Amino acid sequence: MSRRAIGMTALITAVVLAVIGGLTMAGGLFMHSQVTDQLTAQKISFAPQGSPGLPANIQSYGGTKVTNGAQAKVFSDQYIKVHILNAISEAAKTNPKLNGVTTYSELSSLSRANPKDETLAGLVQTTFRGEMLRNSLLSSYAWWTFGTILFWIAIAAFALAFLGAVSAVALATPLGARLGARGHGGRMAHA
Repeated sequence: MSRRAIGMTALITAVVLAVIGGLTMAGGLFMHSQVTDQLTAQKISFAPQGSPGLPANIQSYGGTKVTNGAQAKVFSDQYIKVHILNAISEAAKTNPKLNGVTTYSELSSLSRANPKDETLAGLVQTTFRGEMLRNSLLSSYAWWTFGTILFWIAIAAFALAFLGAVSAVALATPLGARLGARGHGGRMAHA
């Protein structure tokens, strides 16, 4: 294969990588924008810093609005989940059937077995709502993370496109041939 053919292949590859970079960058930015817009519209905020309802390990988030995927994950896993488990733990103090229960599914099964227990039914509803909010927030986190991955793929594609373009210039153009000749002491190698 000639230098020119290899250079043209490098150029085509560079163009394809640039297009891939543009599309993945647009996709990543779109995902981040959608997650931010949706979370901002929900007006979800952590409890104020120093409040007893905010776990010690996330005090730095106190009063912060949830506007991105990373914050959504923290709110889900370290705020809502803790409150759900605390509600179950508090109820277990007066209802020994709840000892060791940590999931909505376990609560729901107990509630169905005890249909007249209104306190248990209320706890099931509270847990269900909390778990649904957690799942929604974790979906936001997943899409945010996927958008971030697309962003980094775009950066890599742009970098490879740049290298391909430089290779194409070096191999397929008269300028590249002259620069190559200078690198060989002004002598061109003949095939």
